[in-house]
This record gives sequence, structure tokens and C-alpha cells, in this order.
Amino acid sequence: MEPRLRMRRKSGLGRERKLNELLTFTPPGLGQSCPQHCPRLTETQSLGRPLSIREVSHLIGCSPWTVRQTLIPRGLPYLRFTASGRLTFFENQVNRWIENQQGGGQ
Repeated sequence: MEPRLRMRRKSGLGRERKLNELLTFTPPGLGQSCPQHCPRLTETQSLGRPLSIREVSHLIGCSPWTVRQTLIPRGLPYLRFTASGRLTFFENQVNRWIENQQGGGQ
């Protein structure tokens, strides 16, 4: 080795490692892909497909007015998106709510 390469830098760090060794990525497989505090949803826990108020009314067999004025105040689960007032329902939640209302979910 040449004498000038053996000199220490002012930072106190030598040239022990090559640049390509410093740029290697961590090997795959380290860590968890889905930690315990973030459980995966099972089929029974999933929300189902999103539905509009019109689709919910067809599913239940009533008018959109009845869904908005009667069923939502009774506890039909929904999610309100934006300030425009658009309501989104999820199919599995609606089905579970109906079963609970009929006494079949107990």
C-alpha cells in the first residue's frame, strides 16, 4: 500500500471500507411485513364493497328517502365523504346491521 493511503483523515475515520460496501442495502426478510398491532382483516371483518344511498335502498327494498330519513337515525352505519354530503355505505356493514335489527345477529 502506498504511504499516502495509510494517512488518517482529519475526521479520524480511515478508509477501511470501500464505497460499494457502504452502499449495500439491507438483506430482505428483516422485520415484519404485518406487525401484530396491525392485524389483517378477515373475510367476516371486511367492510365489503362501497355502496351509494341508492344502492342501499335497492338492497333493502325501500326508497333513498327512507334510508336517509328513517334508517340512518336508527343507526344504519355510513361514512360521510367531503362537505358535499355524499354518504357511502359498506355492504357487509349494512347486512350485519339488518341482521342485528331482525335479531339474527345475536
